[in-house]
Amino acid sequence: MEPWILKKRSRCYNCDQLVDHIIEIYPNQVFIRCSNCKVTRCYVIKTLYIDRMNTLEEEMDKKYLYDNWLLEGEYRCSNCKEYTTHDILITVAGVYVRCRNCKFTRYYRFYVIFKEE
Repeated sequence: MEPWILKKRSRCYNCDQLVDHIIEIYPNQVFIRCSNCKVTRCYVIKTLYIDRMNTLEEEMDKKYLYDNWLLEGEYRCSNCKEYTTHDILITVAGVYVRCRNCKFTRYYRFYVIFKEE
C-alpha cells in the first residue's frame, strides 16, 4: 500500500517554528516530520476495530500539552473497500484513522521520536 501523505501547518514542539508537518500514514505505522528541524514522531499500530462509541470525538476533547489535529482525506478503506473520507485525529499520545463509511478504525500509539540527519 502506498502511504497516505498529508500536511499540517502547526508550531513545532521542538524548534518552535510555525511550519508544515509531513504526515505519512502506513497500515502499521505513522510518521510525523517537522519540515524545518526534521524531528520525527513515530507511532505504531496498536489495534484495529469498528468504532461504535465515537472514540475520535471523545479523544478530540481531551487536553494534552500540544493541540490535537483533526484532518481528513479521501482514501480507499481497507475494510469496506470503498473510496471514502477518513477522519484522522493526531494527538501526542496516538493517531486514529477512521473510515466515515464503515467506522473501521486503526489506532496507532506513540512509539519514539528521532531526528533525521
